[in-house]
Amino acid sequence: MVLAVAGAVTYTMVAHWGEIVQTFRVLSWKSMVVTVLAIAASMACSVKVWQHLLEAMGTQIRFGHAAQVNLVGQLGKYLPGSVWAFVLQAQLGKQFKIPRARALVALLLAAGMSIVTAGTVGALAAPSLSETWGGWAWLLLLGPLGLVTLAPPLLTRIANLAIRAMRRLELDANLRGKHVTLAALWSFGAWIFLGLHIWLLTGSLARQTVGGYVLCMAAIALAMAAGFVAFILPSGIGVREAILVAGLSPIASVSQALAIALASRILFTFADLLSALGGLIASRITLRTRAGGHIAETRALSEHRGGK
Repeated sequence: MVLAVAGAVTYTMVAHWGEIVQTFRVLSWKSMVVTVLAIAASMACSVKVWQHLLEAMGTQIRFGHAAQVNLVGQLGKYLPGSVWAFVLQAQLGKQFKIPRARALVALLLAAGMSIVTAGTVGALAAPSLSETWGGWAWLLLLGPLGLVTLAPPLLTRIANLAIRAMRRLELDANLRGKHVTLAALWSFGAWIFLGLHIWLLTGSLARQTVGGYVLCMAAIALAMAAGFVAFILPSGIGVREAILVAGLSPIASVSQALAIALASRILFTFADLLSALGGLIASRITLRTRAGGHIAETRALSEHRGGK
């Protein structure tokens, strides 16, 4: 399946190479830099989401070290099955003394939070997509209902289910509401920056408007969420592009939207590598300048053995 999808995407990229090249040509080098920086900024927001969720469970770590674990570890998503990104990040966290169970649970909660906020942002596209998707588009308005799962008491129950599955210590107290709220806000921030990078890529199609930006933000949010759900495929390849093409249908033809989706994929890969390198460098700098300050501090929330 992976080889078939990768082959299909490669064939499609070659077949539409002219549109991809045209998409890049109409962008100035300044726009290209801003586009990559927007993607990198969204990744930094994702690091903050994970960092705050760890803090919500009582484990504190510096941003530079969280960036190394999160950004370097996420390169595992390019292997079939998104599980490798989780395994790699949990392994990297060991050098900073982050409890493995908490690292994994924070990653799972961050992924779930990303899907919930994506559904909320995706609801903004319902009016625009109703013309091309028909009545199905209005189902996107159900997306914000997922926000109820971010309430600390319910989110704590979800976290304990994951912890119980790993046979680790469960949390007695609720996750800290302040940090859960901050994590959710950073998650929304990630979609703001990702929407910006798609909006910049659409500059070759028509005059850029605020409405067009909202559509771009909603489209990439839905596409990324769908790509994550399709965890069997490396980095959601194929699925993400298909949803993004459908989401951009009100402002672009299929070939134009496909060119933007493929250009986005190329820039994303570059930004992934750049951000991972940046996270590694930032972490190494703080390791050298702050002796002993690289170890995560785990405290607070009382715990008890699962099943007892």
